Amino acid sequence: MIGAPSCHAAPAIFRAGVALVDITPTNFPIHTAGNLTLTVAHKALDPLNVRALVLDDGRTQIAIAVVDSCMVDRETMDAAKAVAQRVTGIPVERMLIAATHTHTAPAAYSCHGNDAEPGYVEFLIPRLAGAIIEAWRNRVPARVGWGKGDCAQFVHCRRWIMQPGTAQNPPAAFTGQATNIAMMNPGCANTNKIRPTGPVDTAVTVLAVQTVDGKPLGLLANYSTHYAGVSEAGLSADYFGEFCRVMAKELGVAEGKPFVALMSNGTSGDANCVDFTQPNWKHDRFMVARAVADAALVALKAARYRDWVPLAMAEQKCSFKVRRPSLADATVARDYLAKSVGDRPTRNWEENYARETVKMADWPAKKEIKLQALRIGDFAIATTPCETYGSTGLAIKQASPFALTMVMELANGCNGYLPPPDQFELGGYTTWRARSSYLEVGAEPKIRESVGELLKRVARGKKP
Repeated sequence: MIGAPSCHAAPAIFRAGVALVDITPTNFPIHTAGNLTLTVAHKALDPLNVRALVLDDGRTQIAIAVVDSCMVDRETMDAAKAVAQRVTGIPVERMLIAATHTHTAPAAYSCHGNDAEPGYVEFLIPRLAGAIIEAWRNRVPARVGWGKGDCAQFVHCRRWIMQPGTAQNPPAAFTGQATNIAMMNPGCANTNKIRPTGPVDTAVTVLAVQTVDGKPLGLLANYSTHYAGVSEAGLSADYFGEFCRVMAKELGVAEGKPFVALMSNGTSGDANCVDFTQPNWKHDRFMVARAVADAALVALKAARYRDWVPLAMAEQKCSFKVRRPSLADATVARDYLAKSVGDRPTRNWEENYARETVKMADWPAKKEIKLQALRIGDFAIATTPCETYGSTGLAIKQASPFALTMVMELANGCNGYLPPPDQFELGGYTTWRARSSYLEVGAEPKIRESVGELLKRVARGKKP
């Protein structure tokens, strides 16, 4: 008697692919982002790139891309995702694109003294999509691991409570903020500063993939400092790009080998590299990259690699009110600009925020944003499209059901600073109404709660 054939499902294979695509502009001069007043670059100091990682557990595929840009709006990212979906079949809701927030990249979003370069945005879209497509095509059987290091040296709260009357205080008609007790970047020698306004997240969180024979394939890192800056005028990927180069060298990857490191921005809305309690504080993008890379290498040494883990991803769209200027404020700002500025670029806080008031006068009453949560085994990624405070990032991590959670800002859009409600009572730059800060005062707790629910959703079915 011939027995019935037995059927055994083939074991799932975990795959990963990485890619790097150059996005350095070819046409100069070009407006750069991240500055209060008009800034133009005439050269590139180092390459700008979009780096991508695609993960595949045999059932679910997810794509993560990090772009060397100050900010990229949702419309641009959505356009790139749609192109990538047509080739890869990965649903757009399982794609994450985030900006590093380098302040020395072409303007891809209109903000403060620098409006977007339309030609560069068109140049960017197919390259964002192309990085995801190439990473998807490059998938190979892989192992995945994660870990956490610490780098307290270069992340410090940049918002300080000041002595009464000493904080910057542009007209309330231009900022929407009547009281300003807090000040950004007060300086090391400023005797009027009292204390920082909040905590910072010093973690260096790392997700790493390697080939099945243990060779480095790629990694995604995350750190919560704003940016490092460059001393010479020109375009630069800042410490984010330098970190990726250092990691490739440290992991022994020869030039041309298929290893790609991605460095994302954590929750740095109120943090930067400068310790304002120390005189003669020194830092540059090379120092910051080296220190963060050392912390990442410590995390990798302790990482345990898995041959297979489940993937899951959830996305939610939320709408929030916009802090629009009143008709009276817009009229005052328009008259002020006509009399005091004319056709020249703005030169100071007052002029710039008058311009922002006019630019926002016809904005919609609400804006929709995207939030996401990703699961890679017992590792999670939570995202916001905002410049998020350290306190918010730490709270999301603390409430997460996962063993280790990375929180990534400026993902899937750029919807301005996200101060917790109590920070509006202190005022200061990050609370002032502008295209860089406009969501309703109560947005932060709602976003934090929604992200927490998304993390719980992707954790369902996870073993305790």
